[in-house]
Parts: sequence; C-alpha cells; structure tokens
Amino acid sequence: MTEYTREIWVRTCMMMVWLALAVGAITMVSPDRDTAFAGALGIAIIAGTGVLRPIRASHFIIAGSFALIFGAVQALRRVGADADPNAPYMQAAAIGAFAFAITAIVADTLRNSFIRYDAELESRQKIIEELEAVDSITGATKRQHADRLLNTEVERARRYSRRFTVVMIGPDKWDEFVAVNGNDQAERTITALSHEYLTCLRSVDTLIHIEGATFAAVLPETLMTGAQTVAGKLVDVGGPVLGRGGELRAGIAAFPDDEVTGQGLIREAAEALHFAEAASIRVASRSLLS
Repeated sequence: MTEYTREIWVRTCMMMVWLALAVGAITMVSPDRDTAFAGALGIAIIAGTGVLRPIRASHFIIAGSFALIFGAVQALRRVGADADPNAPYMQAAAIGAFAFAITAIVADTLRNSFIRYDAELESRQKIIEELEAVDSITGATKRQHADRLLNTEVERARRYSRRFTVVMIGPDKWDEFVAVNGNDQAERTITALSHEYLTCLRSVDTLIHIEGATFAAVLPETLMTGAQTVAGKLVDVGGPVLGRGGELRAGIAAFPDDEVTGQGLIREAAEALHFAEAASIRVASRSLLS
C-alpha cells in the first residue's frame, strides 16, 4: 500500500466517521424531525459536492447556503406560536452551521487526496510506458513508440536550434531469408542484429525496431557526415550476423535539411534505404537521391 493509498483510506474513514457524528448531532439536537432530516440531507449533499466538486468552491457555497437556511428555519421555529420554550433551536442552528462547514472541509481534503493519488498513478503509468517502449528481447524501442520519441526529438531540436539524423538499416531480400531459414532463425537474427547495432550507438542514441530486420537509429547532435560514419559501422557489424550472401543497406535523413517532422524523417530514411538497395550501395541519403 502506497503513501497516497493509505492517505485515501485514512481520509475516507475520517469522512465516514465525521458524517456519522454530524448527522447524529443534528438529529439529536434538532427539536423537530423534519429539520433533523433536512440537516442530515444537507450533510450528505455537501459531502458529495465536496468530493465531486462540479464547480470550484461549490461545496463551500452550498455549505454556507445550508447554514443560513437551517439557521433561519430554527429562528422562525423559535418565534413561532407553537414553539417549545425549552427546545434548543439556536443550539441546533449553531451545531448545524458547524457541521455543514466541517463537512465541506473534510470533503475538500478527501478530494485533494484523490487528486494526488491520480497524479501518482499517472506518474507510474508514464514510467510503465517508458519501460514497455523497449522490447525486452531485442533491447530496441518498439515501433509504436517511435512517433512519440521522434516528435520529442523534433521539438527539442527546434527549441534549441539543433540538428539530428535518422539512420534506417535493413537487409536485402529479407522475405527470402525468412523463407529459407524459417521464422525461428529469423527472430534470432533480428535479436542478434539489434544487439550488434546497440554496441555501435551512444547512450544518447535510440534504436527503433521498424519491422522485420529493419531498424532505425535516432542520432541526436549528429550531422550528415557523422551519420554516414555511424551507418557504415552498423552495416559492418550487422553483415556477419546475416552470414554469407546477406547484404545490409542504410538510408539517412537529416533534420531539418531533409524533413522537419518525425514521420517525415522515417519516410525519408526509408526512401533512402530503398534507393541504396536499388543502387546496390551501402549508404544513401537525400543528396544521392536528388
């Protein structure tokens, strides 16, 4: 049980105990059954409004309104023709006002604990999403998280006027490789390629598994010349994993020269990779396409 979970349980118990005490006090002190019922109903309404809070400070407004109405009713009953001179009308009005005010405060604290608990859950969910973004087998970021990651990198590069590149690397005729070697061997090859690629990248770089044996490396603070060097290293370390006859190619896209969006960079890098495959060259970029 977390600190915030315990806080919610404690404050919820406090709310329930207080409601029981408040309703009991109003019921016992109120001279008339109908005003006692109205007071208990008011307590419930204030508690519900304080937790849900449809409008800011609505529970305090309702508590003040109930206090005024409840006090006015008790005052009118006191001066009425059939009033009991020994009945505690004013004491009931005072206890009712106190009960309404404290109920609003207790409900407010309970709501605040719920808000903090929601913030904790959201924070934990973000951590879980970050952990789930990386495939535990390959060590590469999953494709479904690539757009968010690239968008973050694009925003950072725009804000600080920096550059970065995306290198996409993949083998020739991957479908034929799978058909000849089988799915199990293909999965082992993908994992081995990913591990080899990660050894060539910096801790600030991110490797993304696009599909099949195709990966993309996001290289912050890296210009085209540096990206070409990295792409060459990736091709070199991945070649032996494919074995005899396997060829790896790489395509490069740079921000902001080639594209200014995350999806656009992935598209440009993929087109450069296709050009490298068609031209039978190791590394291609936009400069070779134009």
